Amino acid sequence: MLIAQLTDLHIKKQGKIAYQKVDTLQCLKNAVSHINDLLPQPDWVVVTGDLGDFGTSEEYDVLVPELKKLKAPIKVIPGNHDHRDHLRVAFDSFASFDHSEFCHFSQCIEGYLLIGLDTSVLGKPYGQLASESLVWLSEQLVNHEALPTLIFLHHPPMSVGIDHMDVQKLLNDDALWQVVKHHKQVKGLVAGHLHRAIYATWHGLPVWVGPSHSHAVTLDLAPNAPSSFSLEPPAIQLFKLDKNGITSHISYIVPKDKAIGPFPFFDENNKLID
Repeated sequence: MLIAQLTDLHIKKQGKIAYQKVDTLQCLKNAVSHINDLLPQPDWVVVTGDLGDFGTSEEYDVLVPELKKLKAPIKVIPGNHDHRDHLRVAFDSFASFDHSEFCHFSQCIEGYLLIGLDTSVLGKPYGQLASESLVWLSEQLVNHEALPTLIFLHHPPMSVGIDHMDVQKLLNDDALWQVVKHHKQVKGLVAGHLHRAIYATWHGLPVWVGPSHSHAVTLDLAPNAPSSFSLEPPAIQLFKLDKNGITSHISYIVPKDKAIGPFPFFDENNKLID
């Protein structure tokens, strides 16, 4: 099974430029085209939050038609820039949710359980899991103990050394761990929010943070570094899931007219080109 992660879209109403610098709508169109051109095609696309910039219905009206161009089916969870009620209405019958209040999902496919958690707190930049969400997660894990599980959430549960983002992490990560630690079938977590490709461990579990297909949070590990963004090579993350485990890949988005390669290592006589 192949999963494409798309995260931190930040679409604005009428496709307005973000921060007077970033055409997030065009960046999304480029990412959708890139995903649709992948061979083999992903079995699923999981969008890990911040689909809109203010979580308005007008933003989702711009966003949804673009995501509907994806060939693969999608799953969606909100981020801190989203509004779960508006999101639920916008994605009705397009990307279903499995909780009556929070935008969680639970999907069994090809021997794996994929769980999406709504960590958003309306009006706040940080993440938190409500007690009802933790109970729901526990129930899902208990009911699917035989399936290796990958958990998707917007806010990463660990700090990464970028101070202005670390204060916006999942604040009650310990409560999450109190649930997860009883379920050895959980193989890792996939997050967004940080606008950078980051790999970390959390209580021994791998955490993959998706890269940005538009604007990246500046890599500045100095204490109290200013909050800023940079324009770096856009990319998405892919996950290959099979009986042997989970492998992640970063797939860079390069315009077709600027693509360089692929070039062969060997000539027509199967000799290494020197």
